[in-house]
Amino acid sequence: ILVIVTGGMESGIIGGKEAKHHSRPYMASIQYINHHTCGGILIRQDYVLTAAHCLNPVVVVLGAYNINKKEKSQQRIPVIKYIQHPMFERNKKEDCSYDKLLIKVFSPSPVTLYYALCLLSINYFAICS
Repeated sequence: ILVIVTGGMESGIIGGKEAKHHSRPYMASIQYINHHTCGGILIRQDYVLTAAHCLNPVVVVLGAYNINKKEKSQQRIPVIKYIQHPMFERNKKEDCSYDKLLIKVFSPSPVTLYYALCLLSINYFAICS
């Protein structure tokens, strides 16, 4: 999958395929005032990894298949704190090496957590049931 970003606010996916419903429970939508601003990934039950330039007062949404619709499976999880990479410089366009942000969230529900951690387990080929 190739993601094209232009002008900072426009993005799109070129050559991607639609995912099966709820097959990526570890994927997060980082939202500011109920609008998707960045993507992220659940790396632990209480941490989401995203880009440092996404630092705003946000809510993390897990369990969404379509972020443009309200779904029963979605969990809107409040943020406890932000941990920005100490060497990140907001307007340094030539080097994005440090554009990393950890978002500490209140723990998601056990169901989403189970599936997310199952898919992210060290043994990528483990079958979770």
